[in-house]
Amino acid sequence: MEAIDLIEIHQLLGQYGHVVDAGEWHRFDELFTEDAVLDYTGVRVPEVRHGRDAIVEFFAGADHPSAHHVTNIVVSEEDGEVRVHSKFLAPYTRPSHDPPRWYGGDYHDVVVRTPDGWRFARRACTARWLLTPEVAAGEAIPEHRRTW
Repeated sequence: MEAIDLIEIHQLLGQYGHVVDAGEWHRFDELFTEDAVLDYTGVRVPEVRHGRDAIVEFFAGADHPSAHHVTNIVVSEEDGEVRVHSKFLAPYTRPSHDPPRWYGGDYHDVVVRTPDGWRFARRACTARWLLTPEVAAGEAIPEHRRTW
């Protein structure tokens, strides 16, 4: 793999955040292959999505954080695949996010080079931590929103 490939793969991960934050679902062809697989069961999404259309449908209806941030990006070649492991940080700080919280974890991706550039062939997300600040006295935080 050449240095330009690493740069373009890093760009793909950054572009993902910008496209999702802008709600530009029509641009998912810039991110995912047509037959991509999205496995967000590690963040409480009940089913794996198969195909770009199903992925767009999921994202268009999801309760997104205020922003998507990706860091600690490591690219490797294993078993004939280009794999990417990265960390995510996601603030849920909009007025509709109840309670406000910070959330983080890992992405595990397989990316492929297409004629139009690098794309996600598989993307998996796993939660690692959640920080829910104190709320008003007497307010209960649902179990799945408590700090862990």
